[in-house]
Amino acid sequence: MFRCFKVLIAFIIFVALLYAGHGFILEKAVGYLYYKDELKPADVIVVLAGEETERVEYGAKLFKEGWARKDKVIMAGGPLVWKYSWASLMQEHAVSLGIPKNAILLEDKSRTTEEDARVTKEIMNRHGYKSCILVTSPYHSRRALRIFAKIMGDEIKIISAPSEESWFKFDEWWKRKRDRARVLDEYSKFIWLLMFDSKDDLKAPLNKT
Repeated sequence: MFRCFKVLIAFIIFVALLYAGHGFILEKAVGYLYYKDELKPADVIVVLAGEETERVEYGAKLFKEGWARKDKVIMAGGPLVWKYSWASLMQEHAVSLGIPKNAILLEDKSRTTEEDARVTKEIMNRHGYKSCILVTSPYHSRRALRIFAKIMGDEIKIISAPSEESWFKFDEWWKRKRDRARVLDEYSKFIWLLMFDSKDDLKAPLNKT
């Protein structure tokens, strides 16, 4: 209960600062959402669903540069519409960028970042992969890494590699409606994660129907 109270106080302070419009503090606040590791080779590249093109394009770039030691990319994203999943559409996009179709593994069951991590871990364990480069959007990078690290544990090494080109710009983000909405949405999910995530819940197997 005390932990929840502290997080709520932190959120109230953040909102107050947001309305105050203090540029320096607001830039620092959004900067916390971003996390990038030094890029190193890993067994496989994992690309998370979301946005239009930036994540797949950056994952394809890393693959072509040879960062995936096992020459595999996992496209992670579940049901979208009819017979299509995020993962299947991401695969088509990657193939159009020159990635061999047989180099792509589909994780097409998940609907959240937590489920992305759980099902991706199952795939990596099945293939014996021990490390991955995690590709997502810059604003999503710290939360995604936290979730993946918690679920993967010590078994799998994760290298955070957010896309280099993104529609989201950190500079003066509070002046743009779309950017403001994205930051508030991401912080609300991050705070929910801090308040209510459970180690047992994150490690629980994904129910498949």
